[in-house]
Amino acid sequence: MKRTWKWALLLVIACTSLVGCAAPVAQADKTSQAPNVKVPDPETPPQTATNQQETQPPTLPSRFPEQRISLLAVGDIMMHQEQLDAVWDPATKSYDFKRFFPNVIPMFREADWVIGNLETTMSGSEAKYSGYPMFNSPESLAHTLKEIGFTAVTTANNHSMDRKERGVLQTIKYLDEAGLPHTGTFANPEDRDEPLLLSKDGFTLALLSYTYGTNGIAIPEGKPYLINLISPELMKKDIARAREKGADLVAVALHFGNEYQRMPSPEQIKTAEQALTFGADIILGAHPHVVQPYEWKTVTLEDGRQHKGLITYSLGNFISAQRWDYKDVGAILKLVLYKNESGEASIESAEMIPTYVHFYRKNNKRNYVIYPVSETLEKLKQGQKYPTLTKEAIQYMTQLQHEMPAHINKVVSQKKAS
Repeated sequence: MKRTWKWALLLVIACTSLVGCAAPVAQADKTSQAPNVKVPDPETPPQTATNQQETQPPTLPSRFPEQRISLLAVGDIMMHQEQLDAVWDPATKSYDFKRFFPNVIPMFREADWVIGNLETTMSGSEAKYSGYPMFNSPESLAHTLKEIGFTAVTTANNHSMDRKERGVLQTIKYLDEAGLPHTGTFANPEDRDEPLLLSKDGFTLALLSYTYGTNGIAIPEGKPYLINLISPELMKKDIARAREKGADLVAVALHFGNEYQRMPSPEQIKTAEQALTFGADIILGAHPHVVQPYEWKTVTLEDGRQHKGLITYSLGNFISAQRWDYKDVGAILKLVLYKNESGEASIESAEMIPTYVHFYRKNNKRNYVIYPVSETLEKLKQGQKYPTLTKEAIQYMTQLQHEMPAHINKVVSQKKAS
């Protein structure tokens, strides 16, 4: 009994002489003032070898700060003969393609990246400029697209070979001279094997492009690299290479489907889903010349992981001379791409913005101008004047504003993911 009392007395004396015997209640009071902030305690003794395992390692700054990139994608950029006539300036003897785009330039310049499908060749003036069925546009078009805000264009489509091999090579030449990146057609095998990578602020998007065919025009023997045809083996290899090269996300432009049909074909659905199973994240569809729905799709990758991507089956005509039956309607796909602090990238949000190509005559001259539908109608309500917009055009855009959201969101192959 006496021995027990002596040990207790020694313990009290020792505790009063040591720094680290603060009461648990007092320590709880200190931290309760700021539960989310670690306040260093000046009375805490330095860590020794005996207590290092009980402490957490210091938190290092993330190598991948949060990043968001805005991406706009449009459908077919076409140049029919009527359009060439519309932008020809006899005074300067030049083509002013900017006349098509004044209402979309502000939107383009707010985006980080803008992508479109160039559905014409630029084969040079000596080959004579022409529209359908064998397209050849002035090379100044490339400079205009760059100037108004396009980041890159895809070139694999059924009109890529309209002026045969020379047309492919000349188009590449003029795009390069304009400083406008491109993919889908290539001058050599080495270029074909290098995915187009768009990079900004630590975010990298790979852009690939393929077409179902070339309107029966033969690709020169021994030169399959000139144009990417849709092939499961080729797409799988290219997507894997894009990942190896550092792509955070992969966008695949597919020129496919049936012209003028407002819903995707079974073959379109199959091909788009196949690209997702190979690891693509975004499918940019073109060729039907009308807008088709889009959908989120979850697929199973070859390694068993679940993977969600976005399929836009057709973005319609961005600019063309085609009229009526929704051929004068397009859609701008607006995406926000996100990369978190762990370096994982995803599509944060998606929106389809309907556009309308208004045709009118002035001084016996044709004119074609693209109008974002909702934005234009809102500005009209606010009192902005558009002198060349007719009453019928405004009524048509009002109709589009109501019906296009329902059409774009139609269920294709399954219910959309949220």
